[in-house]
Amino acid sequence: MAGADPVILYTLADMDRLARVPTGTAARWLNGYARRSGDQGGRYDPVAGSPTARGQRGTYLDLIEVVVIGQLKARGFRLPTVRLLVANCRELLNVERPLVTLNFKTAGRDVFVQAGAHLVEVGRHRGTQAWNEVLGPFLTDLDYADEVVSGWWPQGRDGHVQVTPLYGFGHPVVEDTGVRTEIIRELFEAGEPLAELAADFELPGEQVEAALRYELRVA
Repeated sequence: MAGADPVILYTLADMDRLARVPTGTAARWLNGYARRSGDQGGRYDPVAGSPTARGQRGTYLDLIEVVVIGQLKARGFRLPTVRLLVANCRELLNVERPLVTLNFKTAGRDVFVQAGAHLVEVGRHRGTQAWNEVLGPFLTDLDYADEVVSGWWPQGRDGHVQVTPLYGFGHPVVEDTGVRTEIIRELFEAGEPLAELAADFELPGEQVEAALRYELRVA
């Protein structure tokens, strides 16, 4: 897929931290899990993910799927609804990994994806169409290249931090550079002032401050 390097691997713990979801969430969503209720047992299939993620590691696209599912849940969508959304996209649009290959939009509780000149509802009211200009953008902190997620702005597009396979082996960096945010945090914690860090890396002070704010949020 364009825009994402399939050899970039994260641990499942890395994905939990970067996506800011509870510990163990990436494992449950990407690997599936068993659940028991009283005397009844059951197996829940993975919500998303690649075969690579069927273990303790995953790719960049696996990470982004965890991010997307986490944001859908933060907007009030329950996991069964997300499963339905993924299944509907696969059936209606013949797309195997819709969470990272389609630009989703929302209107209230409805979820749409672009299909030609229209948006097709793939959530509760499968098949309903709506004009693009009626709906606001969903997940505006994702970049797309050739219809595949190619970058993520975890603090928004004005937040100066990117997560993209193009830099830092897929780990968070200061925008358009290879400077990993975790290095800035480590040097700051070792006692180096922000002004000196900015000078050392030849970065504006606001970018260094933004990188440190990001690291303090995900630590």
